Amino acid sequence: MTYDNLEDFLAVAGDLLNADPVNHSVHLTTVDSALRGLRPPAALISLHDNGILVGAATRMQDRPLHVAAMPPAAAPLVSDVLRGQPIDAVTGPVDRVEAFRTRWRDGGHETYRLRLYHLEDLVVPEVPGESRLATAEDDDLITEWWVRFIAELDGLERAEAEKVMRGSRQMPAGHVIWLVDGEPVSWAGSTEPIAGVSRVGPVYTPPEHRRRGYGAAATAAVSQWAYGQGVDHVVLTADLADPTANSVYQGIGFRHVSDWSEYKW
Repeated sequence: MTYDNLEDFLAVAGDLLNADPVNHSVHLTTVDSALRGLRPPAALISLHDNGILVGAATRMQDRPLHVAAMPPAAAPLVSDVLRGQPIDAVTGPVDRVEAFRTRWRDGGHETYRLRLYHLEDLVVPEVPGESRLATAEDDDLITEWWVRFIAELDGLERAEAEKVMRGSRQMPAGHVIWLVDGEPVSWAGSTEPIAGVSRVGPVYTPPEHRRRGYGAAATAAVSQWAYGQGVDHVVLTADLADPTANSVYQGIGFRHVSDWSEYKW
């Protein structure tokens, strides 16, 4: 079924999404952003088998189709329902992305192969410095580091990275800065709790401060912030092309849940 408004969609599919908030974190945070009026929905689909709800797919305006809650077998139906929409990207677990993209159209390429991690037992690293929550006075610093993070990750020119950053920055979040002798050396953000989950990211350390454990320390600190907000689960995704980052996150207690993909045409 397709829906014209979020309330009707959530009345049907909300319980399914909330039942697995770790794997459905992106669905939940993007739907929350739509409820807040930050980004309107472009596609809301519930999937049924003999009248029983079995999955969902969502897309917000100017964002990829998200298929974490879509059973792979439903990809032909979802692609038929969405035919004609200007979908140029899909994201979610690898098997679901593969199922959809092979039905959608030829061409395109995988832009990311990510690993979803769930924080089990937090190990706070012993790193010089201290953390503090960001304040309004840190806005310019966070904005600059966020742009640098996107430009480096995606290989974008600054103007395009700024555009991507503005779209991401709309979502409510907590931010922690790691300082050494009063100097900011790393930063980590995390989504506000939704369905008992916070999702860490971005995490950025300027090149001149890397390989000293500051990113791990900032990640641990923002995870502690999230737990302080009452969450049950802290998750993050890491680019599998960056073995150092994956090793760092595993070292502070994050454990592999599933592998994800983003595919663009």
